[in-house]
Amino acid sequence: MSPDTALKNSVLPHAVNVVGSLLGPTPPAGDWAAVAASCDVVEFRVDACPQAAGEVRAAAAASPVPCLLTVRDPREGGLNALGLTPRRVLLQSLVDDFQVVDVEIANLGPFRDVVQQARENGALVVGSFHDFHGQPPPEVLSDLMAEALALGADIVKFAVTPQHSADLAALASLLETGPTTPLSLMGMGPLGRVSRLLLGQLGSVLNYGYLDEATVPGQWSAAELKRLLATLRA
Repeated sequence: MSPDTALKNSVLPHAVNVVGSLLGPTPPAGDWAAVAASCDVVEFRVDACPQAAGEVRAAAAASPVPCLLTVRDPREGGLNALGLTPRRVLLQSLVDDFQVVDVEIANLGPFRDVVQQARENGALVVGSFHDFHGQPPPEVLSDLMAEALALGADIVKFAVTPQHSADLAALASLLETGPTTPLSLMGMGPLGRVSRLLLGQLGSVLNYGYLDEATVPGQWSAAELKRLLATLRA
């Protein structure tokens, strides 16, 4: 099944979705109605709460919207300096409870067992890349995209730090002229907020905001991002 076909057959409710990120194992005040109003998909950043896997599993079961599992590599912004083995253990223990799973492109090979487990369960696999200092040139992003697809990703996510308008144009070009691969593109830093509106308007499939606290500079709250994208795309 091609990534594009997998996306069409997935649990994602829309072509353009707002992802609400949680650093804690449960939403603020346990308010799932607020979560459903704020986002289309909820991301559990389990690297932020690695001792609460049981709470995360229960919360994912209670969620009224699809759930995305992330155990971020510390080399790409992960918290608590979790090494490869504890991250694998967390992913393996939780992957069956999630509809979407994020694995860094650099780890799709080492975590091929997690990728296979997710795909066997019908979950989408997001192959992600993060650069907190700049934005690689388009040819590097194209190579990363090809690598992610070859290793089993259904969606390719780039979270980079654009420095000027040409970087924003390069990201927009990936959505406008690139292959049919589903892309999740966003900026961080001073141009982060404007990039998330632009790229969401152009068709980025997963657009991240926060539910409890911001995870990177340049994020909107999920509720505000959902409101603004709905206005832009009306």
